[in-house]
Amino acid sequence: MRAFLLTVAIVLIAFVVKVDLTEGTLSLAAFYPKDGQNALCEDQREPAYITVQTIQGDTIHSLFALHPAKMPMTFPERLELFYQLNPHLQLQALVPGENIKLPLSFEIENACGK
Repeated sequence: MRAFLLTVAIVLIAFVVKVDLTEGTLSLAAFYPKDGQNALCEDQREPAYITVQTIQGDTIHSLFALHPAKMPMTFPERLELFYQLNPHLQLQALVPGENIKLPLSFEIENACGK
């Protein structure tokens, strides 16, 4: 009986490990690099932005209104880019005199040049 339970336990553990490695917490994408140099370029992409200094009474809405985007995008899309550029403002109000980055368009490539 012990041998049977031990065999069932080993098979169950092997199944869980197989599922975890193929579909679970370890992503297979990291194991297969994309086109070498192009993969590095994708990591260096960032949205086009301008840097502005805030003044008393500024809000994200007012800054977006003063500096419209170069291409059509929804407010949630632009807000997501804003927080990617300014992660320190995630749970914080704008402080007068602070320099922040305002996104103007979606991602553009840096010096990699495809």
